Amino acid sequence: MLGADLLLLLYFTLFGMGLGALSGLAPGIHVNTLAALLMIGAPALIAPLEGLCLSVGCALSPALLLACAILSAAVCHSFLDYIPSLIMGVPDESECLSVLPSHRLLLEGKGMNALQAAAQGSLVGAMAGLIALLLLPFVHAEAGEALERISPLVPWILLLIPFLLFWAESGKANPKAQLDMRAGRAMPTNVISLKRHVPVHGDSARVIGTVRKRRGRWTVWTPAQSFVIRGRGLKEGHQLLLGQWTVRRDRLPLIGWSVLLFLCSGALGIMAMDGLVPGQDIWTGMEGNMLMPLFTGLFGLPLLIGSSRGRMPEQSGEAGAPPSVTGALKGSFMGGLVGWLPGVTATAGAVLTTMLPRSRAGPEEFICTVSAVGTGAAVLGLGTLVLLGKGRSGTLLAMQGVVPSLSVEDLPALFLCILISSLVSYSLTMRLGRRLLLQAQGRDLTALNKGALVGMVVLSFLLAGPGGLLLLLLSTLLGMVPGRVGVSRVHLTGCLLFPILLHYFAPFLR
Repeated sequence: MLGADLLLLLYFTLFGMGLGALSGLAPGIHVNTLAALLMIGAPALIAPLEGLCLSVGCALSPALLLACAILSAAVCHSFLDYIPSLIMGVPDESECLSVLPSHRLLLEGKGMNALQAAAQGSLVGAMAGLIALLLLPFVHAEAGEALERISPLVPWILLLIPFLLFWAESGKANPKAQLDMRAGRAMPTNVISLKRHVPVHGDSARVIGTVRKRRGRWTVWTPAQSFVIRGRGLKEGHQLLLGQWTVRRDRLPLIGWSVLLFLCSGALGIMAMDGLVPGQDIWTGMEGNMLMPLFTGLFGLPLLIGSSRGRMPEQSGEAGAPPSVTGALKGSFMGGLVGWLPGVTATAGAVLTTMLPRSRAGPEEFICTVSAVGTGAAVLGLGTLVLLGKGRSGTLLAMQGVVPSLSVEDLPALFLCILISSLVSYSLTMRLGRRLLLQAQGRDLTALNKGALVGMVVLSFLLAGPGGLLLLLLSTLLGMVPGRVGVSRVHLTGCLLFPILLHYFAPFLR
């Protein structure tokens, strides 16, 4: 590249990073919104940029420079969007999994540990994705043919993902112990036992307590615990019970809530994508895109409404030892899968990553893994766009709109854009995050949370009109359900996945 090429590429990369920093730090503003605005304004910008490129002798096309700005915005956003989730409790959709581990560290005064883990995970995800893409110019023909051959499997892989998410949720069910007396013995006793039992499935049980029957169910009560009894011919009173432990997980309620949330969020997604929201005909707003209020209601406002109203504890100004990169590499691999599959968000990819074998190194490694998924998807999705001509995210679709025929010859500029934006974003995340953490410690963040809430509501109205406010209300009500029933918020990503599944399988359902 010539000096003019590098200089303009650097300018547009920094410009895109400024947009990504704005969307990452401002609650409720997604980078897809800014990318869409750039794509809409691209026709008006092309002519002036062509004159600029000619005047300075730049060989890069104006459309490619705009695509670099959009890509750098996506990379920078994936780094900085962790800061609001850490300080304010308002995560980006791709960060909602790591909120609880982050806040646990924050309450211990180790917010810098969480910040370092997130920044490191994003950096590893970006670098791993960049290294993988470096091979693309040499194997793009073979890789494109391979992706084309396995493309027919995409609908079935997408159909499998919700079931994997439901299965992962069922693994969180708390074990429930019962005392099986069908082959046991019961006898009255005057002995009082203060022993606390640790039931193990299949082991013999010896329990002393008061047996009662309530609502048709026999229960034995001890001073410290109570257990349901399976068996007949029991009598009430203080007894010695000799039987066997039965320990099972009650998975059905969690699976039921997960399926219900997936379907309900899918219905809201269909409303948003097909223009079925009442009030859209009154005023469509500046953008007319219903996805912004949908995501804000499902993933932003509920966490903001339920965030802590207390003061932030004092924070250490320095981070501890960085976590292992093993988790980040796993997250990067899953990010590649997310970048290839349509409708699969980084949150869903993070949940699937947690199903892989992982070490018990603590919350830092988990945060590192989740962050790597989001940034890895942003970078590796570029390969799908080049090979198949299909963007799997809002930013990639915006890049496709600016440069409809992105080719392998354009990759060196895009690679340099990824490298610059990743390194600068890492440094910016650590420096800015540390400053904001130290400024927020000891302060009551209630006013800040309320201001963010009002700003998100106003922004939804400006971008999507009255229909956007209605969708924001419905999605917020649904978004508050997971925390009430104790299931993961990841099932709300059905707002994207369910409409895509209907698109693929509707002909078979008729």
